[in-house]
Amino acid sequence: MDQRQKTETSPFYRFQLFHGDVKDDGKIEKTKTVGMAYLKEGQGTYTLRLWTFVENRFYMIQNKTDASRYVLLTRELNKRPNPKSKFYWNIVGNGHSDTSVGVIRLQFDLFERPVYMSVFPEALASGASLPEPVDLELAA
Repeated sequence: MDQRQKTETSPFYRFQLFHGDVKDDGKIEKTKTVGMAYLKEGQGTYTLRLWTFVENRFYMIQNKTDASRYVLLTRELNKRPNPKSKFYWNIVGNGHSDTSVGVIRLQFDLFERPVYMSVFPEALASGASLPEPVDLELAA
């Protein structure tokens, strides 16, 4: 299957995560790409992969009462017998959308610099050198 056919069947959207400098006019100039975020079509949870932490995944969900705000999470498998939920979710930061410049500003609790996520998906959901995202199993 060629790259174009593979992309057309992929149910994922991919968004750049990057560091940037805020200019005087309020626009953000990208200085370095630091990861990617994935959103499965029809889902509300983004999966974030930061290249500094290649074995870890972060998750982002939109606030139910304020569509411009987001929560950043990690998850741990609940190892108890017969658990009510499959995962423990840990809040590790927050985000705020700025549609005027087309980004979501992500502030992780342990990072001083913000990470920006483009609100515009990449033209291709799959890269030749990037692995496909793993399907999400969300807690019920």
